[in-house]
Amino acid sequence: MSKLSLQGFVDECEREQLHHAQAIQPFGVLLGGYAGDPCIRYVSANVTDWLQVAPDAVLGQPLTALIPDFPPEHPDVSPNRADVWMNTAPDKTLYPYLLNSVTHGGLDGLLSCTDTHWLLELEQSLPFNQRHDAYRPIPHRFYRMPYSEDEWQRHCQLLTDELRTISGFDRVMLYRFRGDDCGEVINESSIPEALSYSGLRFPASDIPRIARSLYLKNRHRQISDVNAVPVPILGQNGGITDLTLSDLRAVSPVHLQYLRNMEVTASASFPLVLSGRLWGLLACHHNSPRLLPLPVRERCADLAQVFTLAIAGYQNSRRLFEVSGSDHEIAQLLDLLHGAESDHGGAMRTLLSKSLLALVNADGAALVDNGSITTFGLTPDVAAIQAQLDWLTAEITDPVFVTDSLPQVFPPAAAYAERASGLLAIRANYFIGKQRCERVFLWWRPEQPQVVYWAGDPRKSTILESQSQTLSPRSSFASWVETTAGHCEPWRDSDLLRAKKFRNLVLRAINADLLHESRRWDP
Repeated sequence: MSKLSLQGFVDECEREQLHHAQAIQPFGVLLGGYAGDPCIRYVSANVTDWLQVAPDAVLGQPLTALIPDFPPEHPDVSPNRADVWMNTAPDKTLYPYLLNSVTHGGLDGLLSCTDTHWLLELEQSLPFNQRHDAYRPIPHRFYRMPYSEDEWQRHCQLLTDELRTISGFDRVMLYRFRGDDCGEVINESSIPEALSYSGLRFPASDIPRIARSLYLKNRHRQISDVNAVPVPILGQNGGITDLTLSDLRAVSPVHLQYLRNMEVTASASFPLVLSGRLWGLLACHHNSPRLLPLPVRERCADLAQVFTLAIAGYQNSRRLFEVSGSDHEIAQLLDLLHGAESDHGGAMRTLLSKSLLALVNADGAALVDNGSITTFGLTPDVAAIQAQLDWLTAEITDPVFVTDSLPQVFPPAAAYAERASGLLAIRANYFIGKQRCERVFLWWRPEQPQVVYWAGDPRKSTILESQSQTLSPRSSFASWVETTAGHCEPWRDSDLLRAKKFRNLVLRAINADLLHESRRWDP
């Protein structure tokens, strides 16, 4: 698969307007209209089967003509504001047992409203004997914060096991997005005969940006049967409705083939959103058709939302633990920097080198003070360091820069990758009078070949069908091992936090020195 073909496939996926699919999956029926207009302007073609009324008899009629008591009374809504249900809302509203169908029994309603459209989706209500488990609170054990690595692993396993119990799916994966947008399965719960993806990575192109944006706006996504025939949406006057918030939205043909290639017949996904960003997914797979009733999906989504509290708590506690002891180390390092300026015997320099490298676990470092370069440990030569400084000045505006693969962003570094494949740089700018000065600290890590286990060869994320000449997702998800060069041992968040704290204290020390000098010469 050429890079050009792969990019073409990715571009095709990104151009696919998933929210304008104009079809739904057949496990429900859809009614829709325009914001501020209570009349039905869109209806799925299966409305006759579900509600025993022809599409033409529904289109153009007020929603209350079909559901006279809509919306049901709500304690927060005044009876005099019957139109409030059409207002734009960030959350969807669930109406259990909204009405009865001759063919499908009790139906739940799910209402969503955007700036332009409203949608009311109807699905079969949960059987009476399953209601207690679906509506009971999330157990308290899921609110406990993990503090150690072992506790975190146990908490992840508790989550995937519980979700598999609730959903009944063959496999549940905890899928985390990495900094390069690739995904990695960090935990899994499955039946013994299911293929395991634990520890494997998936290329970023498996979940296009447009799909990720939809995950940020929806608590869950279900595909009950990859072989189900989609139901078209009929629009009055040929209009197109917005299915951004639709639970029933039909599935992209590319994704359907992707699931078939994984030998998956049904799936359900629950996004893990942290500070407005998509941290990961809980992905459920089944080898036969499986439909989760709406309340069960909502319960799974609640469980996912509670788990994000554990993610945030664990990340914060680890950061605090890893940097809590750095204050003394940084203060000692600053003292060594001052002492080294007057040290003529070299003993202070030896201590400074050890302390500077230990701060971020680096093998080489350099101090650049107004153009003067002092090196410590394993470093590139001075000319190469100067070239890096020129590049940082010209291309990088952030005072803190970090990369695990310097040759990828600065190609000349490939010549000395064995000693400097990773770079962490901090810059502290200050003024003496009108003269701009700069103190720069650079840390390097040597090349360390990395072994990555992929779910299928990432170079074959797409294949060209010989007969149809169309691009399709890769056909194999068997474990594929890649060994990469030009990378260092990845910098940890704690390394970056210590470097930032060190920069702040360097600036404070510089300002204190400047203030002392100004007072010394002030008459």
